[in-house]
Amino acid sequence: MPPVFNVPLPVVVLLAVLIAFHAAISFLGEDVRIWSLYALSFIPRRLAGLEIAAPAGSQVWTFLTYAFLHADWFHLLSNCLWLLVFATPVTRRLGAFRSMALLGIAAIAGAIAMLPLHWGQFLIVVGASAAVSGAMAGAMPIIYASGFRRQMNDLSGIEILGLAALLRNRNAIAFTLVFFALQIFTGVGQATTGTAFLVESVIAWEAHLGGFIAGLLAFYLLDRKPVSIVEEA
Repeated sequence: MPPVFNVPLPVVVLLAVLIAFHAAISFLGEDVRIWSLYALSFIPRRLAGLEIAAPAGSQVWTFLTYAFLHADWFHLLSNCLWLLVFATPVTRRLGAFRSMALLGIAAIAGAIAMLPLHWGQFLIVVGASAAVSGAMAGAMPIIYASGFRRQMNDLSGIEILGLAALLRNRNAIAFTLVFFALQIFTGVGQATTGTAFLVESVIAWEAHLGGFIAGLLAFYLLDRKPVSIVEEA
């Protein structure tokens, strides 16, 4: 089977879980949807000790569980598409457990990144976008490595770019600059108009940045193949 269609099983399972989760909530109706938002979404107000209707302990687990909720099918499917693209090489390199750990770390970091500007606010944060951003960052040392195209289907032994080499790689720098520029543009647009790209929903650009940075750092911490890291661009 061509590598582009040979998606790692952990990624397939993750996408299936996200889709099934959203389908179940949509099928079970408005009451379940509202309960899931209060029980599983990330709400900064919880951390300020202010009362909201939610299960005890939700201020802890919602740093991660918010990533399993999505506003609508478009939100879900767009995140699934990007996970398919970027989580695939990360999983082929790190394996099932460590790649899922990277996504979890990025999601948690995304929630943490929301707190400085939104502390105490009743803001409902949902979606796997921070995890997607982490997968994007984690994929860069792999996809910009010289042997990536030759070994797309087995990346366990590929010579990835070390952090120093990545910071000198023009493609990686351009990708990162575009990503950060889009997030900053989104943040400025929301601050001045109250919307993002002229739509009613608010984009958690802070979570994207937090997930991206955490995903890159987590990749190097989780990758246990130091002999296959190239430090020269």
